[in-house]
Amino acid sequence: MYAINSNTLDFQLLRVLSDGKIHTYKTLSSKLNCTSLSVFQSIQVALNYGIEISLINGFGVFWSRPFVWINEGAINTFLKDQKIFFNLTKFNLLDSTNSYLIRNKSVYLKHGTIPVIVSELQTKGRGTSNRNWFSNLGGCLTFSILWQYKHKIQHLPSLGLVVGVSLIRVFRNLALTSVHLKWPNDLLYKNKKFGGILIECNTNEQISTAVIIGIGVNFKLSSNLASLVDYAVTDLYEITGYMLDRNQILALFLIELRHVLNTFENYGFHVFRNEWQSYHIYQGQNIVLRLPNRLNVEGIVDGVQDDGSLTLITSSGRKNFNVGEISLRAKS
Repeated sequence: MYAINSNTLDFQLLRVLSDGKIHTYKTLSSKLNCTSLSVFQSIQVALNYGIEISLINGFGVFWSRPFVWINEGAINTFLKDQKIFFNLTKFNLLDSTNSYLIRNKSVYLKHGTIPVIVSELQTKGRGTSNRNWFSNLGGCLTFSILWQYKHKIQHLPSLGLVVGVSLIRVFRNLALTSVHLKWPNDLLYKNKKFGGILIECNTNEQISTAVIIGIGVNFKLSSNLASLVDYAVTDLYEITGYMLDRNQILALFLIELRHVLNTFENYGFHVFRNEWQSYHIYQGQNIVLRLPNRLNVEGIVDGVQDDGSLTLITSSGRKNFNVGEISLRAKS
């Protein structure tokens, strides 16, 4: 199987085909300054990544439904006057936006603005519990921000819940009222996952905390990608029936994230607690919590605590849990 190439030829080809016109191998090789074989190989890469390119015998190559590329200018247009707060860097290809920020954290901590790293494609995207986060070119939004708190955060695990609130707010403002959160960091629609949050941090000084927040949202999954995961997934195209603009959604996320992260630093999680619980798909539900030691705990979800822990009403009383994987309890 061909792999997408970091030398940009594959991306250059797709950008040429984004005009929606029919191109011959000859014209493509001329525009890209490469051989027809290289064009053919890049087309195979695109097909393997779920890009619907049509090969028209006797005519050439045609991309009938090109996606809208991530574009810094478009994002800044949607950010409007808020763009002064962010330092945006876009890549065609990264292993992981979170990993990139971890490697370059010391450089970005010197910036007075909020670093934002966004990539068209991740090759080694990461989720929680060491899971892989799969994404496909043009069909996902994967980005990370670096947020530096001026002091230590008392209940840092609840930060992921706050980030979830910011994302749901954006979707609810776009009239997507059926999207919900699943403790601690998943975005769901009808019990299918379409987004996730990964928080990574370390205290670099006694009075400050540097936090890397990674977010991935499915916009339109390719069929081969959906088959790689062992849980139910969906995307915004299936939810809405049309392709949302990733540039606009990213800008809306950034604006809301900046607002909630400032509020969280000043007031803590308790000001978001009721709102988060109203978004939780399993609030008041009878669930099974699978712990890392593979033990299962059954109980009714009774909200979350200020430290981000999940509260369950169990047969032996109310208990709080900081880790675990939720699933609905099967009806007997």
